[in-house]
Amino acid sequence: MQNVPREEIRRAPYAISAEVPEAQHNALIDHAVELGGPPGTVIGRKITSPEGHTVEILLGWERLEAFLHRDAFPRSPSIPVGLIECNAAEAAFYAIEYAAKDHSASGLISTPLLYAAAAQTGMEHFGRTGKPWKIQPMANALCIARPTLSNRLRLLHGLAPRTRELLQHGLIKAEFAKILLAEPSPSRQEQLALKASKGMMSTRALYRLVHPGYEPPQVVAQPRGKQKHRLGDVGLMERELAEHYGTGTAITLDAKQHKGTVELAFHSLSELKGLLDKLDQRMQTDTLLKGQLTLSVDNAREANALLLELGANNDPELD
Repeated sequence: MQNVPREEIRRAPYAISAEVPEAQHNALIDHAVELGGPPGTVIGRKITSPEGHTVEILLGWERLEAFLHRDAFPRSPSIPVGLIECNAAEAAFYAIEYAAKDHSASGLISTPLLYAAAAQTGMEHFGRTGKPWKIQPMANALCIARPTLSNRLRLLHGLAPRTRELLQHGLIKAEFAKILLAEPSPSRQEQLALKASKGMMSTRALYRLVHPGYEPPQVVAQPRGKQKHRLGDVGLMERELAEHYGTGTAITLDAKQHKGTVELAFHSLSELKGLLDKLDQRMQTDTLLKGQLTLSVDNAREANALLLELGANNDPELD
């Protein structure tokens, strides 16, 4: 923790913003007065900017503002900041992904749109002139899967203004907004979003309206003498799994539909670790979890490289 002159501090331009309810803002100010400092963690990193800033705040700007409020310590010449050493990718992680979790834990209002806006700004900020970061590098920095980030950016760019406003104010769920992305008519998208915000339809009902070719759940055939079980719409379940785990998902069944597989795609070791973490959080028992780990390649060169990394081939012919 270091005391940094207030004129040398700036908010990271790519840090996720949070909407602070008035009552909570007042509570933060009261807490700052009691503590004599920011009411919670403030994390920053050292920078050099043309304007003379030496510290960039990655996390806790809302707490810093409460400390500097006119009812707290408006004339404080310096601010205690937890300074960390980090590169661009780590800075993006703390200012966006870590900050979003901090907002949620603190009760601040943070939405998928705010997350997407911060990620978009970060991609432009950390890229070179005319060459912003692509989605994959930013997803790697945030430690989330590429499809997860792509879906959030689609919410930012693919929703009509009124739909975006309803999502921002929490009047429709992110699940509804993702379904509405497939509606080509902006005016109809807004009409459906308004109905959804009034609790006039379920997720499945909204999906039927956006996708006229929707197939209802099917009954899975079972051997005679056994009770029939409803498997449901395989396509819908694949989409729901893809949204939850942030990766391509496929559900396959054999001809008699008595057994099958659930495939979750990953493209890097970090994505695999992320999938395992989510599976560990979701599944309370491992009695149903069995199968095979499949590593696929597109050509002979990739096969040699993979075998080398796995330790199966000590001297591959990479050329």
